[in-house]
Amino acid sequence: MLFGSYLAMPGSTPNRPQAVVDNVGLYTIGAMTTVIPTGVVSFLFTDVEGSTRLWEADADAMGASLALHDRIMRDAISRHNGHVFSTAGDAFAVSFPTVDEATNASIQIQLGLLAADWPGPPIKVRMGIHTGTAEERGGDYFGPVLNRGARIMSAGHGGQILLSSVTAAALASEAASSLKDLGRHHLKDLAEPEHVFEIRHPDLPVVDRPIKTMDVRRTNLPDYLTSFVGRTAQLDELADLVGGNRLVSLTGVGGTGKTRLAVEAARRCSGDFPDGVWLVELAPVTNPAFIMSTIGDTWGLRAGEGASIEDVVSRYLWSRELLLVVDNCEHLLDHASAAIKFLLDCCPKVRIVATSRESLGIPGEAQLRVPSLGLGGADGGTEESEAAVLFLDRARAVRPDFAPGAQELADIARICNRIDGIPLGLELAAARLRSMSAADLADRLDHSFRILSGSAKTSLPRQRTLQATIDWSYDLLKPPEQAMFRRLSVFTGGFDLEAAEVVCIGGAVEDFEVLDHLDSLVDKSLLVPSHSESGTRYRLLEPVRQYAQEQLSETSEPEGFRDAHARYFVDLVARAAPGLRSPDLREATRLISGDYENIRSAFTTLLETADLDRYLALVFDLFGFWAHKGMQMEAIDVARSGLSPDGHRDLNLEIKALWATGMLCAEITRPEGIEYARRGLALAQTTNDPGVIGRMELALGACIRHATTDPEYLEHLLEARRLLDNNPPPHWWEEAWDGALINLLLAAYLPSDDDRVLEHLTTALELFEACGDRAFVSIALSESATLYLEGDRAQDEWVLDNVRRACEIYSSFDSPNWHGHALQIMGVLLRWEGDYAEAAENLAQAAQMLDEVGDVNCWAVSTRSLARCEAAIGKFEEAAQRLVPVIDRIPVLPMQMTSKVRILDSSADVLQASHRDAEAAVVLGACLAVDDMPEDFVKTRDWELNAIRDELVTRLDSGELARLVAEGQGLRVDEALVKVRAWLVTSPTTTE
Repeated sequence: MLFGSYLAMPGSTPNRPQAVVDNVGLYTIGAMTTVIPTGVVSFLFTDVEGSTRLWEADADAMGASLALHDRIMRDAISRHNGHVFSTAGDAFAVSFPTVDEATNASIQIQLGLLAADWPGPPIKVRMGIHTGTAEERGGDYFGPVLNRGARIMSAGHGGQILLSSVTAAALASEAASSLKDLGRHHLKDLAEPEHVFEIRHPDLPVVDRPIKTMDVRRTNLPDYLTSFVGRTAQLDELADLVGGNRLVSLTGVGGTGKTRLAVEAARRCSGDFPDGVWLVELAPVTNPAFIMSTIGDTWGLRAGEGASIEDVVSRYLWSRELLLVVDNCEHLLDHASAAIKFLLDCCPKVRIVATSRESLGIPGEAQLRVPSLGLGGADGGTEESEAAVLFLDRARAVRPDFAPGAQELADIARICNRIDGIPLGLELAAARLRSMSAADLADRLDHSFRILSGSAKTSLPRQRTLQATIDWSYDLLKPPEQAMFRRLSVFTGGFDLEAAEVVCIGGAVEDFEVLDHLDSLVDKSLLVPSHSESGTRYRLLEPVRQYAQEQLSETSEPEGFRDAHARYFVDLVARAAPGLRSPDLREATRLISGDYENIRSAFTTLLETADLDRYLALVFDLFGFWAHKGMQMEAIDVARSGLSPDGHRDLNLEIKALWATGMLCAEITRPEGIEYARRGLALAQTTNDPGVIGRMELALGACIRHATTDPEYLEHLLEARRLLDNNPPPHWWEEAWDGALINLLLAAYLPSDDDRVLEHLTTALELFEACGDRAFVSIALSESATLYLEGDRAQDEWVLDNVRRACEIYSSFDSPNWHGHALQIMGVLLRWEGDYAEAAENLAQAAQMLDEVGDVNCWAVSTRSLARCEAAIGKFEEAAQRLVPVIDRIPVLPMQMTSKVRILDSSADVLQASHRDAEAAVVLGACLAVDDMPEDFVKTRDWELNAIRDELVTRLDSGELARLVAEGQGLRVDEALVKVRAWLVTSPTTTE
């Protein structure tokens, strides 16, 4: 994670005195003492099916049946040590100390209900069981685990017992055979899907009804406010092409409705794609280097350490069956084609529909030319033509009372024919009915297009017709509106009023006129507004923006307004950046995210104009945003361009940018961060400022610590502390936050046995709390994990509480990178505590988040730890299969030898837990043969390997064990990994 610790290492429970997990408490009611399960608890939720109907049919009879229901419930709950902590009507909420007690009680209840001699209507009960940790106060429970359990119950039907995946995984192996896997489902109010299982019992009837789940859209397709008109033939043809081809390109001139047709077709065939239908808009992308990043943004994917954005996207999509619409490829045609071909080659189940003004030129591409809408004859059938229906639909949007007579229908036919049925032209023209009649509109079009009338109709390029349509709309604008329209083309991805007021003023456009000009352009359908709680944003439709860019390029204004655009967004980020370090984090992140496409364009402009000082200032100000959003790979690539050797740069700005780049590299274990930090240190030394030098010594120590096993890191960290203790650095940020950051870095990177680590950590926590920066408070809480296993049980409990709090805070942020790391640390700590089920839940979430943001190293840590937890709770095959992709990704893991040994250690643990003793002994020997490992790794590794050996001693003859271990010691690490992978992909029958 950011300034991440080395805690997250593989290992089974260390060979040291263990804390006993206290999972029962005492709750006194009067003179009676009730045992209350605490810690990791299994929660049973029940509800009577159709109770409202039964009460209304015969309340007295239902009352008698419900009394019997309650006796059956309470008898079974009591027999299995359950605690009823809530009842509401006929619903029960019960806690049990163990999974087996919860499931056995639920089976006894269902058998009792089935065999009951009901005095009134028979009662059927649906049940749901979920396992986790909830806060207990006064005999009641609180926490999200309760909501998940209740939602699992609500998905079922009378007679069913549903289990969460966590509960199913913890079920005793002999009972697990009674489970039926119902798959993953989205449940009401739950952000993440749940893998649901059902208990099947030979004496209970099977309920063959689908469970009740939410209909969650797996798409980002826009919901258009206007209706889709016509195109029946093209929709049918496109559906056939998508069904038979992996790539279909929709080609045609701008404005023919390629995007709308592609989106509508995708929406209609969404049921054919289990993983959804998705839209990627390339129109705002001006730099080909950002094409794959833009595609990855669709699912929140980011590049990671040792893994390019191409690697991350291809891994994510490899097994997914989905349809991807890639819109507006024409302005980056060669690069867009290369990106699409890459996805098709790497992702066998992905199908793509691309829109472009020309074909992509990819082998196997099926092409559909999108024509204009069908035209009706001038003397009849106008209302039935596609073009006329669209025109009338849009005309009634601006004039709800529009009811054309025969003459107006004839005028509409003239309009549709003059515009040649191009949808964008029809929409632009229909908007004019707000201020003129259909006859006036038709006459004006005749006059405006007279330049085209000399050629035969068949020779008129449709793009020329659209150009003339927009020409006409442009000609109707007043000169200040025309200037405003041209200047708005410098924005990518939209803009708000403030941006327009700053960037577009000058000459014919006064700042107080900007809003009126925007309103006028919206009225004329040249500008599209988008309203939200945070305000109104505007954008030009892409064909219109391209037209505006052409108009701007014909003036002397382009450079000036592109520069004004870049300066505005440099200033916007500078204003927003302090909010990233304050209670206003969400608002600051929203502000920067909303204009990130414009910020990318600003980088391009600043680089082209050699304005490197502003470029590097923007890099430094975006540091917190990039780290928060998990965008380190893109950030490093952007920074590299501004740090290239050519060009003059302000010394202080260059040092700051090198610091930021080095730290971003360190976070994702990129070794080139060491070079950036060394460059920054060399420049800092020219300043003769001990505080600046201390900062860069600290950054260099962190970079070396993260990406290598070189002990040199400690020299730089100690020198950094010496300099910073005696020479307060110039404050790059607010004074308190600045001091907090320095203390956090020292706590994170110094060895955990350094006698000042706790002091640094507590100082950082206090200062971040004072600043109201909850994100960095969470980072500091997570970093306290470096102090775990230092021999102080009270300190271990403090660490556990800290990391739990960090996870809770991150759950309210959109920060998959930091949240994933906190969950990973929580999972590793819980595994060391012996709480394998809860550890597995945290590690599974962490692995998913870290994989999606591209942090392959920490994904590997989470996955290895998850495999060991699964093996510990009896999910042997799942554990073995979990390690295979980690082995396969060895080439992109950092610190290769350390990574390989960690995988071997995890594999030995999984094989031993699976009772594959001979294989485990060989792998243990290979592990023991490697003794040159980082000090922090060795700290837990000895305990882990000893624990594995102690288990094998109880199950293998001493001579046989010695022979197998010796066999493993004779293997090279790579040879051992080949054997391990082969063993893991096999599934021999295991015996207890």
